[in-house]
Amino acid sequence: MATRDTTGRWLFGPVPDLLLGCGLGYVLLLAAFLAAGVERSSVAALGVVPLISILTGTPHYGATLLRVYETRAERRKYAFFAVWVTAFVWALFYFGLYSALLGSLLLTLYLSWSPWHYTGQNYGIAVMFLRRRGVPLEARTKRLLYLSFVLSYGLTLLALHGAVDAGTYSSVGPYKGGTFQLMRLGIPSPYWEVAFALVGIGYLGTLVGASVALLRVASPRSLLPVAVLALTQMLWFVAPVAARQWGILGPAGPLSTDLTAYAFFWVATGHSVQYLWITTYYAAGSRTYGPRAFYLLKTLVAGSFIWSVPGLIYGLSVEGGPLGGVARGGDVFVLLASVVNLHHFILDGAIWKLRDGRVARVLIRHEPPERPEPIDARKPVRWLAPVVYALGGAATLQVLVSFFDHQLFFERALREGDVRAAQHSLARLSWVRSDSHVDYLRLGHMAADEGLTRVAVQAYDTSLEKHPTAAVYVAVGRLSGKAGQFEQAIRSYERALELDPDYVEALNLLGLTWLRLDEPERAELPLERAVALVPASEPLRASLERARARLEARAEATP
Repeated sequence: MATRDTTGRWLFGPVPDLLLGCGLGYVLLLAAFLAAGVERSSVAALGVVPLISILTGTPHYGATLLRVYETRAERRKYAFFAVWVTAFVWALFYFGLYSALLGSLLLTLYLSWSPWHYTGQNYGIAVMFLRRRGVPLEARTKRLLYLSFVLSYGLTLLALHGAVDAGTYSSVGPYKGGTFQLMRLGIPSPYWEVAFALVGIGYLGTLVGASVALLRVASPRSLLPVAVLALTQMLWFVAPVAARQWGILGPAGPLSTDLTAYAFFWVATGHSVQYLWITTYYAAGSRTYGPRAFYLLKTLVAGSFIWSVPGLIYGLSVEGGPLGGVARGGDVFVLLASVVNLHHFILDGAIWKLRDGRVARVLIRHEPPERPEPIDARKPVRWLAPVVYALGGAATLQVLVSFFDHQLFFERALREGDVRAAQHSLARLSWVRSDSHVDYLRLGHMAADEGLTRVAVQAYDTSLEKHPTAAVYVAVGRLSGKAGQFEQAIRSYERALELDPDYVEALNLLGLTWLRLDEPERAELPLERAVALVPASEPLRASLERARARLEARAEATP
């Protein structure tokens, strides 16, 4: 980051502020992706997605923890949130591991609150820039600006909770095959469409009204940061839902429904970068690069602590203690992500208020951030902070080691078809508790393709132990079918459909297996379901016609 801006109009200077704080970097990245035709698979294959999460997402959670817990004064000031609310939220995490309903409610609350949290940050930064620049902000203008941000969030909330048959989408799709599910409100289509239109019109009206009012009292140059923030808000929460609702870019466009989770990742990344930009200024903005880098390192360690330790405690308890629950593998991560974010949202809502004295001095009146009070050697050394940093440091090291082993060895072994190297990499990842059910599923696929049935079965079994999914049961069924064990294959496909009734591959394979056993009456139902889900598939239609032809031939042959 650049040196602190001494004029007071910017925090670090126009370039870093616009790129990192106002979201222009996200806008340029999106434009570059669209121009280059970069696909999500190509980006993920390079390991960019998990690395970005480690370097931006994790520290942004840590920055909040440092803000609340690092100094005695802040801990006392926010004691209610730092102790009691935190204890309540993490109690919900552990109770949620035993209740599919509670876990689903927490997941739904997280997905519904998340865009509001991002919206509030964009609005707060916009007001901060207006006040730093001395732009008069009358009550009516402020209300219009605020409503434009609120209504843009409203469009996303409606899109998230519309009825499935209304053509709406989910910011992050339901967790397929998992215990915890997004619980939509299911707003009926006619009411939903009216609400969507009214909120959309209100958004455009308030945005135009706020823009006109601000241009009357300030120059376009003074309003540049606010304009970029409004554009960022639009690209995050208005343009995607409008494009999908009205089919502007078609089903395969860059804002299509099947890319919502991927787009959500980049929005979350833009928010995290924005958050680190402002918290770094607040904590160490007037100092040299060394203290800023040290601060960011502490945020990484603190963020690793909050992400790793609760799940680790539960995991160790499951393996060696009395705890159990309905959650395993990916379920635990989904619930952990929900609770970490809810805790983050609550703390953020308490600590970042522009009317707060110290926040106002630093972010609005651009006074230098206060230096931490000197250490008093007469005070007793507290043990909690060293323990947290030690555990957080170990968690950071574990995350980085597992990331590089996964990218440099496991992924390369998969690309080269080296089963033994992939096994060795997973053994190391298991030692640092970073092996996943998906990794074993991929190893099983590779081993099955190479004809190594025993290795494939072991990999699939391990994947099922970690987290049963429909995809693994389908893979096991395929192996059983190839070995002529058709009854076992049928049980596997049926188990897959218990986890995901709309899994087309399982429906198709189940129908084909019954056809192979010459029982077309049992094959017809799953094949009909598969065709109903994918009506344009000619192979599925051909399989269904085969089943019906056999049934007709059998009926004609019956006297």
